[in-house]
Amino acid sequence: MKKLILSFAVSALISVPALAANYQAQGCGLGSTIWTDGSNLVHQVLGALTNGLSGNNTFGMTSGTSNCELDSGGYAQTVFIEANRVALANDIARGQGDTLASLTKMYGCKNLETVAPVLQSNYEQIFSNEKATAQEIGHNISSLIKNDQACI
Repeated sequence: MKKLILSFAVSALISVPALAANYQAQGCGLGSTIWTDGSNLVHQVLGALTNGLSGNNTFGMTSGTSNCELDSGGYAQTVFIEANRVALANDIARGQGDTLASLTKMYGCKNLETVAPVLQSNYEQIFSNEKATAQEIGHNISSLIKNDQACI
């Protein structure tokens, strides 16, 4: 059990800062709001563990809360698409759903009703093949939203 916890702590310390933009060493999320001293190694470990155990980093990144900033460069969208690929594909096919609503907000769109039909009608263009990467899917979505001016 100790090896599992230590392994989780090490992986959290390596991966969370790599995903962070201008965040403290423990990244953004609940852990960074509780354990605020990013220069203290104990706070970094506890912050990363709190973030990992609470699983709120994705929510923070998509909503811009918990010391997370919305990512205009598309990195957060790519991570979100990769983590939610199947649910997102289903939501786009149906033209509604929580995953689609979250991604819509990540792209800075306020109105799901204008974005969903555009993405739904272009499903095959977005998911051009089974091996399309999250980055390719994100680029396809971004292009459609911008070209159709669906993002209001």
